[in-house]
Amino acid sequence: MTNFNSTIPGFKNQNGQEVISRTGLRSKTFPGQTIYHIRCEECGHNYGSNGCDMHLRRCPGHDGAAEGERLLMERAPNLFYC
Repeated sequence: MTNFNSTIPGFKNQNGQEVISRTGLRSKTFPGQTIYHIRCEECGHNYGSNGCDMHLRRCPGHDGAAEGERLLMERAPNLFYC
């Protein structure tokens, strides 16, 4: 697996979006990409981003950017989950 500076936790891009962690989840919008947990340093909005987008991401919470990827996987329905 290749690591790029823009996917290392602690990296902040020029728009103030910081990488918090690698989630290990697969992207639903970009096959072959991993989702990273991102936080906006200005408003604190948390969202997911593909690794290939991180270097130019803007905040979807206050900056009018495209919605990010989901950070949590939905639970599969089962007999014990209400």
